[in-house]
Amino acid sequence: MNDKYYRCRLGEYECVSLCDGSVDYPVESFFANVPVEQAQEALRQRGLPVEHITTPYTYLYVDTGEHRLLVDMGAGDLRPTTGNLVQSMRAAGIDPAEIDAVAITHAHPDHVGGTLDEQGEPIYANAHYFISKVEWDFWCSEDAEAQVPPHFVTFARTNLEPLRERVTLLEEEGEILPGVGVLLCPGHTPGHMAVSISSGGERLLYIGDTVLYPLHLEHPDWLPVYDVLPDPAAQSKQRIFDRVAEEGCWVMGQHFPPFPSLGLVVKRGQGWRWQPVAAI
Repeated sequence: MNDKYYRCRLGEYECVSLCDGSVDYPVESFFANVPVEQAQEALRQRGLPVEHITTPYTYLYVDTGEHRLLVDMGAGDLRPTTGNLVQSMRAAGIDPAEIDAVAITHAHPDHVGGTLDEQGEPIYANAHYFISKVEWDFWCSEDAEAQVPPHFVTFARTNLEPLRERVTLLEEEGEILPGVGVLLCPGHTPGHMAVSISSGGERLLYIGDTVLYPLHLEHPDWLPVYDVLPDPAAQSKQRIFDRVAEEGCWVMGQHFPPFPSLGLVVKRGQGWRWQPVAAI
């Protein structure tokens, strides 16, 4: 499988998973309320390394015929192993200048780090942007300064401000483009949202960070460190994943291994199981 992009059809639409890179995280940084040894044992049982958790940084491009949409903009130079999104686009034959819409699930560094070029101008110069109003307002507020690390706040403000004149602030769920809708999933951040793509009776849901890693699906009570509002995050996870498991729609999780981070989710007990496309 190509490690830069993965192309698939969804009804009449062309969808492309795009790889920005990958990052190794300390195991303890992914689980707020679980002993490291317990998480490591779960990794060991799945044949995965126990010294760290490796996650891809995966983003979604959709050509609807009428619009060319990008969901989230990569991490930029956040890590030495990230910043490959534009190169992956070009490898897939996608011209960033033709992207006319960008949906931002939330403003964490690995989702807006690739917003600007070296001159501080938007890379997707011909795009209109969509983000939750709650999300935008949060990062501009004193609440953000009190609830998240200072460099997260600086990062968000630096990358969002140049978009001010070309952004729609969304106040409710619904369609933002023909065949493209948003679901509000607060918790990971206060205004976090997922993006739904529908065509020809098929649906794909880009979940952003509604869930960070498949073990959080299998063990719903294992809480991620990075959720700003843990209780709303747990409620969003329950609502979204019960729905996608019932519908059987495709799911793309930004941090879900392996790349292309695409698969199905099935209900199992109180949780769910991730079935990546390579295993289906």
